[in-house]
Amino acid sequence: MLDRFATFLDRHDRILLTTHENPDGDGVGASIALTAHLKAGGKDARIVVTPALPENLQFLDPMGWIEPFEPTGAHQDLASWPDAWLLIDASEPHRMGALFAAFERTKADRACLDHHLKDAPKGFDEEFTDPTASASTELVYDLVRPRIGGELPPVMAQALYAGLVSDTGNFRHSNSTPKIHIAAADLIAQGVHPARTFNALYQTATPSKLKLFGRAMGGLQLKDDGRFAYVSVTKADLAACGASHEDLDELVEEPRKLKGVEVAALFSETEDGRAKVSLRSRERVDVNAVCRRFGGGGHRLASGAKVSQPLEAFIAEVEAAVMDQIRLDIV
Repeated sequence: MLDRFATFLDRHDRILLTTHENPDGDGVGASIALTAHLKAGGKDARIVVTPALPENLQFLDPMGWIEPFEPTGAHQDLASWPDAWLLIDASEPHRMGALFAAFERTKADRACLDHHLKDAPKGFDEEFTDPTASASTELVYDLVRPRIGGELPPVMAQALYAGLVSDTGNFRHSNSTPKIHIAAADLIAQGVHPARTFNALYQTATPSKLKLFGRAMGGLQLKDDGRFAYVSVTKADLAACGASHEDLDELVEEPRKLKGVEVAALFSETEDGRAKVSLRSRERVDVNAVCRRFGGGGHRLASGAKVSQPLEAFIAEVEAAVMDQIRLDIV
């Protein structure tokens, strides 16, 4: 697959890299590392994200490569710029959010590079997916490392390491394979500082975020004899705490810390009024199967979905689906 991907990149000179809306460490890390590789090879590469680069990921972009999407400003004609448009860390075009309209208009070759479980991706001219990979940054690492035998550019090494950390939960999750640890060791040997990376990614909370976590956990719900735990956050909760949607990052992990919990969920209202769920499984329950019922996806142990319906109704539907899946997977 990576040989096909390398051929795809070789065929194009102006490559636009995007990731899913509300970008995370894996999508951003893979985009920056791949851009460094493309630029070193003489390619004209750009990264555009929507709505913006989260504060805790800004340390990954010392070169200022990442452009926040401005649909009525600098990016009005974005669709006409590239000869290749690459969506990283997602294989569903609608996950680009506000960028989707430009993606539909472009005459560029459209492709995705992803590691999530998904039916055959649609809406692309070519797709490069490997659900056995732990992260999209793992795919980029596997692409560039054999081609750069010695020292990696510092910005590339840092971006790759941060992406691996982000999608493995700092190497705590079940996708922390021996291969990932070997790659991480290589990147540390290249000069990446694990403690500094962890602090930048996870130790930047604001008082508003901590207030939001407290408010959410105050409404903790336990179902099915404590096997399913969830919290919910409305737009009113965000306003009351002076918090933003960015502050929801990592909140879903709090209910999973409870002894006996098999599945944890965070329900929230998106800025455009949709209902959203993030599901996490401890080990045995396939939450990807749950999210696929609602048009979502992800991994077996970490998935999500968004729907256009009231939050309370969505919570009831997901709760029933999770209960069914728990009974199916845990006998």
